[in-house]
Amino acid sequence: MELNQTSIKYYDKRLARLSVCTEASDSIVPDTFPDIGHVICAYGTAAVKDQTPQNGRLLVSGMVQATVLYQPEGGGGLRRLTVPITFAHIEECDGLDAEAVCFVCCRVASVDAVPVNSRKLSVSAQLCFEAEGYCSAACELTESIELPQIELKCSPQAVTLVEQVRTCPITVLEDVTMQDSAGMQLLHSICTMRASECRAMHGKVVLKGEAEVQCIALREDDTVRVLTSNTPFTQILEMPEAEEGDMIAAKLAVKEADCRLEADGLLSYTVSATALLLLRRARSVQQIDDLYLPGRALEMAEEQVMMHSLPAPITFAGETTETIQTVQRVSSVVAAGAVCCMAKRAAADALQMTAAVQVLYLDEERQLCAVQRTLPVSIPCAVPGALSQIELTARAAGAGEKGMLLTLAASGAAAAEEHVAFRHITKLEAGKVHHAEDGVTLVLRYIEQEQPLWEIAKSCGTTMDAIRRANELPADAASVSKAMLLIPIQA
Repeated sequence: MELNQTSIKYYDKRLARLSVCTEASDSIVPDTFPDIGHVICAYGTAAVKDQTPQNGRLLVSGMVQATVLYQPEGGGGLRRLTVPITFAHIEECDGLDAEAVCFVCCRVASVDAVPVNSRKLSVSAQLCFEAEGYCSAACELTESIELPQIELKCSPQAVTLVEQVRTCPITVLEDVTMQDSAGMQLLHSICTMRASECRAMHGKVVLKGEAEVQCIALREDDTVRVLTSNTPFTQILEMPEAEEGDMIAAKLAVKEADCRLEADGLLSYTVSATALLLLRRARSVQQIDDLYLPGRALEMAEEQVMMHSLPAPITFAGETTETIQTVQRVSSVVAAGAVCCMAKRAAADALQMTAAVQVLYLDEERQLCAVQRTLPVSIPCAVPGALSQIELTARAAGAGEKGMLLTLAASGAAAAEEHVAFRHITKLEAGKVHHAEDGVTLVLRYIEQEQPLWEIAKSCGTTMDAIRRANELPADAASVSKAMLLIPIQA
């Protein structure tokens, strides 16, 4: 007897979570700045400095550069104040180890700046983390057994396994002259990285995409302008295990974006990002559903093996509209942004999300105003499976006397992940011979309700082929009903 066992090595996804945390800091207004009259708006840009997996947890640390725009108490031009906020976030995760390959995307959902007095601010930033962690895994399973006369009932089981995971640094640099932007101050910048193509090429991965930088800048006359720059990139990344035609997917996360707007209107930015590369391979594994040895007992030891099947995700997109109230009448919208803080399935074709929204607008007197809300929204999504890479964009327009019509567009990916159980037989021996009672070697049985031949053969200690031959049944007959069967018993 021989157990044909297969050893499978892959990467198991142990961590996949979207979570939020809030960090705060107090700031004293520098002596060279005027007293605070009222805060108009506050923004933040996050930089991830370190992400370290440990046993059972992932530690993420970095800094948020918060920018507060305020109106001085005695009037005059708008003032821009920068407040650094450090953060340290912990994701608890059973099974995560120090060798795990981890990927973190950190976004600033909202920034609140509250004057404690005319010379002091309390600033808090709500951060949204999308974290993934992969650990190497190995398992043994039995796909077939070589034993004379043994009856095996097997079925192929398809699984898609992540066979290699790797993170690679990516840097994008650009200098571009923005028209009519000389003398402007940079208030806020946000960078988004998107992959457009990812393919394997003999030990390497060709990754193409685009870095989009959007800046909010303040003119000398206190008006605000939005500057946008797009930079395409191509990266050749090392992955020795990759072969031509492999399923390769990439996820991108900005770790830090350094943007500068020079006095002559030159926008310079350096974007440091991380690319998560996933190499998937589909396998067909033989699953032993049942087994027996006609006429003999089997002494067997077995265990259940679980494998995490991670098929390639399918992208989705949807949008919804919401009406929110404002203090002033909206004359025109300057900029709108949104970050997804939570997403779960509300129905088979819809997602329930929590969106942090911020809109910068002008009132009837052309004064700069801002509205910040956290909204529950429902987004249509017919793609099933676990969610990832959710991105929100926002558009806004005035509605009524004191209202705003907000349109939120969501995009992301979903994958029908599953944990598949397999049978791993570790020991198998033929036991004692079962002798037919009273020397009977042929049984006559009437089958009323439809019954699988496998069950009949197993219960009677014979084989399906023997029953087929004795009753002249087709070679592919799998069940019988309303029939008298001659059942040969193996002695």
